[in-house]
Amino acid sequence: MLCEGLQQASARLADAGVPVPALEGKLLRPLFALALVPEARWAELDERFWSGALAIQMVHEASLLHDDVIDCAYERRGMPTVFAREGAGPAVVVGDHFLTGAYRAAVATASFDFVGRFAEAVERTVAGEIAQGRDVGRKVSPTEYDAAITGKSGELFGVAGALGGTVLRTGDVEPRYALGRAFGNLYQRIDDLLDYCDLADTGKPPLQDYRAGRWSWVLDLAGLEGFGPSDEEVIAALFGAPRGGPSAARHALALLRDRRHALSAEADRLGAGAEMLDGLLESCLAAAENGVTAQEAKRPCARHVIMPDTPPRSASPTLAAQGTTRPSQRAIRPEEAFVRDRATALGGPREWREYFGEHARTFHLAARLFPPLEAGLVSGLYAYCRFTDDLVDDPHGEPSTEVLEERLAAWRSLSLAAFEGEETGIPLLDTVMRDAADRGVSRTYPEALLDGVAMDVRPRQYGSWSELELYTFGVAGAVGGWMSQLFGIFDPDLLERAHALGHGMQLTNIARDVGEDWVRGRVYLPRQLLSDGGVSPDDLGAMADGSMPISEPYRSVVRTLLARADAYYELAWPGIRELPPFFRHPVAAAASAYRGIHREIRRNEYDNLTRRAHTSLTRKVLLVGAGVVNAYGES
Repeated sequence: MLCEGLQQASARLADAGVPVPALEGKLLRPLFALALVPEARWAELDERFWSGALAIQMVHEASLLHDDVIDCAYERRGMPTVFAREGAGPAVVVGDHFLTGAYRAAVATASFDFVGRFAEAVERTVAGEIAQGRDVGRKVSPTEYDAAITGKSGELFGVAGALGGTVLRTGDVEPRYALGRAFGNLYQRIDDLLDYCDLADTGKPPLQDYRAGRWSWVLDLAGLEGFGPSDEEVIAALFGAPRGGPSAARHALALLRDRRHALSAEADRLGAGAEMLDGLLESCLAAAENGVTAQEAKRPCARHVIMPDTPPRSASPTLAAQGTTRPSQRAIRPEEAFVRDRATALGGPREWREYFGEHARTFHLAARLFPPLEAGLVSGLYAYCRFTDDLVDDPHGEPSTEVLEERLAAWRSLSLAAFEGEETGIPLLDTVMRDAADRGVSRTYPEALLDGVAMDVRPRQYGSWSELELYTFGVAGAVGGWMSQLFGIFDPDLLERAHALGHGMQLTNIARDVGEDWVRGRVYLPRQLLSDGGVSPDDLGAMADGSMPISEPYRSVVRTLLARADAYYELAWPGIRELPPFFRHPVAAAASAYRGIHREIRRNEYDNLTRRAHTSLTRKVLLVGAGVVNAYGES
């Protein structure tokens, strides 16, 4: 929907002789504009809205061209810049042309209010750039820094937030404008943090801002007083963990997450668009956390305290390097023996494919679109994920919580040993983990999966969306990232979108299985969601056992859950379309088939407590076909 609307507006402008940029990158500003429009009114979005969104994107593209000249940047988004290909003059002229064309697009909104706000936003964006340029080489105060980045990055997000209100007259224009400015401020702070993470693909060389003499908030957190320290000293100050405590970078992440929660609360207060915006916020925070985690993994002295009661995990090349006893050199405890026997019984690749087909019919149908080699890698990864999950959900013998924790701890130890190159004697681990390590998969992903599954050992009630999505990232988002890196995808934007697809698919699973989960003593619906909808845990129990009919407030809760999942699917689709064809087709098919479950839940009148949404084989095949078509931008 987003790409189609922007492309139509772009084509109209091009037909009028106005040069338009390629619609590449994250398109965050148009996406933010869409996020703040109530989903119920998306059908009303027409040329006026998409022209406004295009105008905002064109200003952003113009600023990138100008930035490339100022920074002498030779590469952006993995391609040579206009500056590199043609020189400073042409790059400035192209940027100016995009900027003037943006006003033509803004006028097409037919909203004088929007055009006025847009003109002010452009002027304030430039003023923010000028302020930062004026302060090059000196330490600025937090107030000066905040004002500069709110202008430089916040204004375009602000006018994007106001776009729906000015064009569709949805109301609350000023609060939405303020929310956009705050989002832009947060986004710039994340970008400034990632400037010090040399494994983060920000489109510019690491430490470029520091070398150019641009002060930022992370340098304050690191306790620096100026630009004298070397690059190595700056990295040590940011990622070093004094006396075993959190590093300055970890402190930065905590502050960013506080801001993210404040923005979520404001979005919830405004109502419309809150679910999709939450997805955007979490995606941005995930980029920051991934960047810091990758930098810490590269720099052992920067290990952070994960949890007060959790020992730090080894970051050494092998477990043996720290004196850890190999499994073959020590007595094997009963629960490890149980895990070894069960995992070994899974056999080899042929049996993994059968296991895959038996337990994941929808995903297995989509996975048939993989070429043979890639299909084998996917079936191995699925077998590992399924086996890990089954360790917690094993119904045989009704093992105690303590036993389940021992089994999962043994499996974690064996899994990470295999990832580090040890032979465990378990074909599943020795193949899947070796493939992952050899292909450059981040250790963060198997650890996150194990952490996510561990959250099911002692069923809990999730208080907020953020708490739930720590779980959905572990059991699904991390799997999306793992699979992406397994196939050579390391672009941070595409990984974020893979995480988003995982979030969406897991929320679909949760929406489908509320009744079954209730019987097993599990409730994944956040207390915040239930409370906002006026549904109590007692109501859930009464509706689940049939003593109370499915209530309208509960149906509203399920609608909100599906809307949040839909927002994640929308966030994922642009990334799916950028994947290589061998990977794009099955992922698109799986996304379409999973999202199709929403239709069945709606057909069941949102009763997921006493009825399970079921998609017929014929319907699955149709959805798979539709997904492949959609992978090429058809809607």
